[in-house]
Amino acid sequence: MEKGLFYSESGLLNRVIFYSDYNDINIFVEDEKKEYIYENIFERMFNNTIKIEKILPMKGKPGVEKAFQEYGSSYNGKPAIYLVDGDFDLIMEKEMILNNNYIYLEKYNIESYYLDKKAVLMYMAGKLKKTKEEVSIIIKYSEWEKYIYDAMKELFINYMISQEVFPSEKNVGQSPYYYLNKDGTINANALNDYINGLKCRITDYDALYESYKRKFETTLSGDASRLICGKYLLASLSNYLRVTAGVSFKQDDFVYYLASSFEIKTLDYVKERILNVMHTKSEKRVY
Repeated sequence: MEKGLFYSESGLLNRVIFYSDYNDINIFVEDEKKEYIYENIFERMFNNTIKIEKILPMKGKPGVEKAFQEYGSSYNGKPAIYLVDGDFDLIMEKEMILNNNYIYLEKYNIESYYLDKKAVLMYMAGKLKKTKEEVSIIIKYSEWEKYIYDAMKELFINYMISQEVFPSEKNVGQSPYYYLNKDGTINANALNDYINGLKCRITDYDALYESYKRKFETTLSGDASRLICGKYLLASLSNYLRVTAGVSFKQDDFVYYLASSFEIKTLDYVKERILNVMHTKSEKRVY
């Protein structure tokens, strides 16, 4: 978003009118103020072969849905793509938009893709002035990764229970640091208090827990990387690295580095969907 400007809902919706000429395709996303990150991701995804100079943020999934209702498959003769977070939509069987132009991330959100061991080692090599092999020995990334996914899995299964029973209450929107110690490990007291609080308030808690645990194993194939919000993982990793490696860094700089360096092929399914839409649009134009 342009520095210092804040748009109303209708203002965000109408930005495509002014910015369509800057793009070969118009891409609507949820996240406001993260256009620079999406711009970077799409430049890497298409190796600068497709012009996407203006990303269109909509302040959340409802805003993207509204844009889809307004513009459909194209605007001004150019394909429109709607990219939204996976959230819990699939596992909680929420109503989803089935359209080739409307793409749900296979993981919780875009930040979930930034967790890339190679990218982390490269970043820390620069901070520590050591080789990636030396950094790997110091930070033990794989050990942290296994620990945090196992621990966070329990929190996010309980978040789903909360969303079903208390849909108006904050859950994933809670600051991730509330559940983290300064070294990036889980604050067991905070986690247990949250889970026990749900147990006290929900008479069929055990049945709901077993139900969502089964859905996690079947619908998501037990893949915690698809279940957990990337913001929680990044918060844990940042704290962990600062303590384990004894370094300091700005969170925004670290996250942007990972966003610029994670394995872009993990988003090949998004690339293929977009290319298919563009190809279909091109064929219609020919005929």
